[in-house]
Amino acid sequence: MDKSQVFRGFAPIIGGNPRFLILGTFPSPISREKGEYYAHPRNQFWRVIYGVFGVPFGDADYERKKSVLIENSIALWDVIAECEAESALDSTIRNPVYNANLPEFILEHGIHRVFFNGNNAYTFYKRGIERIDKNVLPSTSPAYAAMRFEEKLRRWREALRGQ
Repeated sequence: MDKSQVFRGFAPIIGGNPRFLILGTFPSPISREKGEYYAHPRNQFWRVIYGVFGVPFGDADYERKKSVLIENSIALWDVIAECEAESALDSTIRNPVYNANLPEFILEHGIHRVFFNGNNAYTFYKRGIERIDKNVLPSTSPAYAAMRFEEKLRRWREALRGQ
């Protein structure tokens, strides 16, 4: 029996003057349920972002989390706009509909660099949209436990702050 359903992704988080765009693959079931990017409590995305910019990490509300991105000239979106999925794993994504206007979005907002939150986001981008420089950062997903948090933080900090 096919348990997949069609789900819609989120609008981008973007402020007035983004320099960077971070692209994920598609929101997880928990994220979709809460209506928030990276809402799974074990996903390290927000902890990494806060660490990159030296912001104390706590139980900040979602508006505060978004403001940390915007204050640091970062836009956030996903490669996939809509898809069928059976679980949170990217491997269950079927029939993706891509955010095909991503290249125009990047140009329109004057974004300098695009980063991918893990190889799957980059792979889906290449497959569905177009080639772009490969700036893949270690995934913050709890499924990617092969790298310690400190190393993920170091690589994200180096990419986003040059340190």
